[in-house]
Amino acid sequence: MHLPPTSLARVFRARPARAVVRRSWLRAVIAVSMLATPGTAARASPPTNFARGDFVAGPDPGGPFTLVNTAVGANIFYNTGLYGAQTVIGNVEAGYVWGGHDVFNRTGSGIGPAVARQIAAPGNTGQLDFHATMVGHVLAGTGYVPATGTSSALLLNHAIGMAPAAAIWSGAIATAYSSTDIGAFSTVPASTVPVYQTMFQGISGTRADVVNSSFGYPDAAALEPESLAIDALARENPTVTFVASAGNNGTAPVFAPGDVYNGITVGSVGGTGFLTPSGFSSRGPVDFYNPQTSGTLVGVRAAVDIAAPGEQQLLAAYLGPTGGLAPLTDVTQDPSPTNSYWVNQDGTSFSSPVVAGGVALMKDAAKWSLMPETALDSRVVKAVLMATAKETVGWNNGQAMVDGVVRTTQALDYATGAGAVDMTVAGLTYVDAATRDVSGTGGGTIAGFGWDFGAVPVGGATDYAFGTSLTGTTQLQVSLAWFTGGVFDAAGYTGTRTSFANLDLQVWSLTSGSFATLVAESASLYNNAEMLRVTLPAGDYGLRVALPAMIYDIGTTPVTAESYGLSWTTVAVPEPSAAALAAAAAILGGAIVRRRRTGRAARGAAVMDAPDGRPYDPGSVAHRHPEAGFPCPCSSSEVSPWTASRPPRPSATTCSADRPCSSPTPRASSRP
Repeated sequence: MHLPPTSLARVFRARPARAVVRRSWLRAVIAVSMLATPGTAARASPPTNFARGDFVAGPDPGGPFTLVNTAVGANIFYNTGLYGAQTVIGNVEAGYVWGGHDVFNRTGSGIGPAVARQIAAPGNTGQLDFHATMVGHVLAGTGYVPATGTSSALLLNHAIGMAPAAAIWSGAIATAYSSTDIGAFSTVPASTVPVYQTMFQGISGTRADVVNSSFGYPDAAALEPESLAIDALARENPTVTFVASAGNNGTAPVFAPGDVYNGITVGSVGGTGFLTPSGFSSRGPVDFYNPQTSGTLVGVRAAVDIAAPGEQQLLAAYLGPTGGLAPLTDVTQDPSPTNSYWVNQDGTSFSSPVVAGGVALMKDAAKWSLMPETALDSRVVKAVLMATAKETVGWNNGQAMVDGVVRTTQALDYATGAGAVDMTVAGLTYVDAATRDVSGTGGGTIAGFGWDFGAVPVGGATDYAFGTSLTGTTQLQVSLAWFTGGVFDAAGYTGTRTSFANLDLQVWSLTSGSFATLVAESASLYNNAEMLRVTLPAGDYGLRVALPAMIYDIGTTPVTAESYGLSWTTVAVPEPSAAALAAAAAILGGAIVRRRRTGRAARGAAVMDAPDGRPYDPGSVAHRHPEAGFPCPCSSSEVSPWTASRPPRPSATTCSADRPCSSPTPRASSRP
């Protein structure tokens, strides 16, 4: 299905352009080998200058594959009938996503085209681009195959993106492409900011649910006009979540827009279980600028919030003679074949859309389940993703025992932030938690896992007490996220940061229901996220969000309180017996899946658990199918297609490792 490029550019006020700033792509490595066994292919080393001979694309692949969707736990959404159909994903980079590739085929599916809009400002090249197409594949590839007389409709494993039913708004910001540095391009604020403005503010009442950007430019203090504009737009439009790549410069500082404050910055992981930080993934701390004092502190902010798979991905190849690939005339083809793929792709360019697509799945679940409006707030979404992330190899957020208290002033691991994204636990915590947004914004009693949208007064604190005692040794993982203040300046193609609140995250032990002893604290000065991963003995505990002071406040109205998203999970630590060690991998899922329906469940809420009620295990051999196809509710090769208006209720199927799913049969919901 080919989607002809249609101009959906908005008209913006003209403004004299400043000097063109060269923007370098985050590393999108093109490897020469075809369909190599995962873990065996080497990456090409240049981050932006690709060798011409490395641009080799092949026909439809045959596998075997490691499905990134399954590896990060997205099947928990698919099993519940949630594919992102009620969401819009914005993708902003040099050029447009090419919707004509086979991976974007949705003919006969009952939903709209994958690339629903193209958005560019006047003066942009507005060209289809190879890199944007790869990123679009990760975001919302579909690969829909209609039903025939002998088989059900299915989605192809090698084609499916994270949110295969979401609509992509594709934004193009390049004013020119480099003819010598493949992947590099130029922009001016007038070519970039209006595209972000459209994504955040919307068109005819519809706006993006999440905006992804897989490109970068050096801006260590996030002071470029584009960086300021993104932060201000994110603050003013809190239900639009901004996600960006960290960069591919190793130990060097994270690039913008990944170093802006009011988004989610994603690093890359690979290796066994996608838990090892990728060597190329940027992790260097970034600067903090205080507009009240005009002072800059160098290297004091941990910019990466979370990590996702970014190694050896197989992605849709656009080979047309436009965009960044145009100079390679011996590689380009006109028209581009619809069934070619780049193989063994590395880069945070592809980690970021994994998380952005995951955010779309979360918001699809929130909309379908009639969850509180606060569930869509980016601060809540970010906090949930961080509080449910997996600990990565070598993870270290600077926690240390100081005077009997576990303390950190770093908050996040420099390479992977809170850890590797885990959409299974994130989905269960977000949708099925017993505590989903405590009444009001002033804290209260909470269950063992959940989230809240709250507020804390300047100079004060907001407290949460666990409603039941911890009966044994327990790992607590808790995160806090808030925005910097900001005002968007549409005429100037920029924004202004107006305030920065210094929130702290604390864990206390309780005595007779009162906060008695400080146990742990994440108290970084210049991050706007805090994170703790601590092991607690049996007892009574509470969480405290404190705001001792503002770092700066230069807005027209003084800040009296700061809103935030808070999320937490508790997991029983098993006794070191043989039986307990054998079951350790399933404890987290079991603790969260168990039926606790005493929380504020919304009517019609999705029930996210395994089809037969067991703890969901996306890596189970019994839940795999060796052939191409899309996982069904028991993760075999086929799935019944979604409906155009809303996903079907959960269903169970009969399948095994050596044959496709049978027709789904309804199962009783475990929630009234």
